[in-house]
Amino acid sequence: METEHVTPGQTRESVVDTLSVESGSPLQKYQDIYVGDNSLSHLIRYEFLTFFLSPIPGALGFSLRKLFYKKLFANLGRGTILGPYVTLRAPKRISLGNDVFVDNHAVLDAKGAQSNIQVGDSVLVGNSTIFSCALATIAVGNNVSIGPNCFIRASRGPVTIGSFVTVGANTVIISGNPDYRRLDIPMMKQQGQAQGVTIGDDVWIGVGARIIDGVKIGNGCVIGAGAVVTKNVPDFAIAAGVPAEVVKSRT
Repeated sequence: METEHVTPGQTRESVVDTLSVESGSPLQKYQDIYVGDNSLSHLIRYEFLTFFLSPIPGALGFSLRKLFYKKLFANLGRGTILGPYVTLRAPKRISLGNDVFVDNHAVLDAKGAQSNIQVGDSVLVGNSTIFSCALATIAVGNNVSIGPNCFIRASRGPVTIGSFVTVGANTVIISGNPDYRRLDIPMMKQQGQAQGVTIGDDVWIGVGARIIDGVKIGNGCVIGAGAVVTKNVPDFAIAAGVPAEVVKSRT
């Protein structure tokens, strides 16, 4: 995982800045953020399909979304199911593998020209879980279970989750931190570090864990419920606490 080199005090542009720019119509801003494509044909397709198909419950809704949503995504694998009221932002930057299940009210948000979401095969994305990109990638391997109400955010550094990973409900994984050293501009406009987050294979993350930017969790690790992970965790370690510390090794 490579660290992004940032000049101290450097400024950054947020989505709020994009919305406040006077040039460009509200429709263009909507297309940039929600649709991810400025073409009229893609806007019409996005609006029509999400408006009419997103709310349909049951097997009928699953079947219709599977059939017609292929035109929205970069890739939509076989056997993949999207529950009702799943929110899609810039779906042309989203690739879902085979046998993926995205539960009701989840959010897949790949806004930003450098953003994308890549999900492997046999992945469960729980109810109301949010994948949110700004200027980076969220990549998920195969055979992964992500519980409900999780928040995974790739600000300017990537978030990479390996295969055979279990992420407990209400977990937060965030890459990128704002800076706070300058007093002449708001903190939200200051460019901070962006190292990203890497989670290895065969990892179990307990309910309500917090994993922050710059952390690498090795293969075979266990992260205790409610742990706040602020530094790297070696392979096969069991870490718990606030801040998380290694309490034992599985070996």
